[in-house]
Amino acid sequence: MRKNNKLIMIAHNNELQLIVYGRKEPDGRVIGTIPIQEEYSQDELSGNIPEEAKKIKNPLLVMPDYVVGIETYPFATGKKSIASAFIRRKLSESFPSVSEITDFYSYTYSKNDQQAGSIYAFCLQDPLFFNLYNHLKDADMRPDYITTPAFIWQHKLGKLVDDSSAENFCLIHVLPDESYLYFFANGNFIFSRSIMLPGSGETGSGKLDVLAFEISQSLRLFSQKAKSEVNKFFFVSSTQIKETELSDRLGKDIVRIEIDSKEGLEAKKEDFMPAPLSAFSLSDIDHKMVPTISHRLVVMEKAWYSVTRAGIITGALLVFLLGFESFYLNFLSGSYSKSQMAALSNSMMTNRQVIEKHNETIDLITNEMQRPDPASILGGIALSLPGSVAMEELTFNLESPFQAIISGRVKTNNPGGIKPDLSAMVEGLTRNLKLSKPAVIGDIGFDMEQGGGDLGSAGYKFHIQLDLK
Repeated sequence: MRKNNKLIMIAHNNELQLIVYGRKEPDGRVIGTIPIQEEYSQDELSGNIPEEAKKIKNPLLVMPDYVVGIETYPFATGKKSIASAFIRRKLSESFPSVSEITDFYSYTYSKNDQQAGSIYAFCLQDPLFFNLYNHLKDADMRPDYITTPAFIWQHKLGKLVDDSSAENFCLIHVLPDESYLYFFANGNFIFSRSIMLPGSGETGSGKLDVLAFEISQSLRLFSQKAKSEVNKFFFVSSTQIKETELSDRLGKDIVRIEIDSKEGLEAKKEDFMPAPLSAFSLSDIDHKMVPTISHRLVVMEKAWYSVTRAGIITGALLVFLLGFESFYLNFLSGSYSKSQMAALSNSMMTNRQVIEKHNETIDLITNEMQRPDPASILGGIALSLPGSVAMEELTFNLESPFQAIISGRVKTNNPGGIKPDLSAMVEGLTRNLKLSKPAVIGDIGFDMEQGGGDLGSAGYKFHIQLDLK
């Protein structure tokens, strides 16, 4: 297997298509097509995956647009150090029924509203994706990067259209039997729609009528989502439908975009590319260029790889300098005076101290990466507390072993109401926090003191210690 080859996995119409391409295979090659099922028997999926695919690292998975959730959140501080924790907390609130959502997200800062301060967050939120991802991971085919046709268009339009990042626009991609509509606000993808067009027996006028009607309906939806209007329309078509005819029906100025024919020939897209990707070459589907989403563990692995590589380089430099020191001292010791040798030794010692300081910095970065995020923990606790349970004190231990101690009060005068409330709390803590072991009601200790008679202090005090990953 050539090291330069890349693997693209495309999920379309309940099938997973595996495509290999690279510098030695610019045309690409389909090496397998696997049915997507809710469940597979033991080793069934792994047995259907070609060995050639299993040898390629960092595979890219292309999913349909509908698996993606899009949110824009006010973010006045602009501090990158707290952006991830802020987004995880907000996504948990926006998608409370999808616990996996905080593991699959990415974000950018608003391109056109920096003063107000906002974050554009995109995440994976559909059970279809989570099920497929887990099956692929179990088969040792974990996709490191996930994208969709809309995000590939977002990147491609950025190359084809001037100032696309500052515009609200609609892309109309027309095929013989279907059409795809993509809507972008300030250059960021908002939503897409697929439209089935009338069959071959229908006149071109009939297809135009259907397309114009669906675009008009989608423009209303865009206005509701983006709180603004589409101001540009782009058109890509492999049919006889003309943008001028559609422009007349909509009363909008529509600009045709010509796709690079050379790229299209290199990809031989007509041989195997599914309809939503038919306008792309394989070189367009590059995880280094298009917006992608990776599991949080994959992101940490990539960051850890960078730190490890820096450590290896530093170690190699240390070995080189120490070896050079030994050689230099042995070679020149006969001609140096004691004072010169002392000065040379001091210089070498300074180099050692510099290298040791770099090593300490790498160790510090490594330790910081492994620590739990207090903001994320606080958000998880807040989501876990029933209305009758109030937290009064929270203590963190962010040195290994990582722990959090919650002290609070169950607001009730009825002892029989304590257990259901605390059971709901420990279930929420297990669900919303990364714990080394599940929280159980037996972990809760009670202070032998009931609150006073006033409403604010009535109830029973408790505390629980949580062991964090």
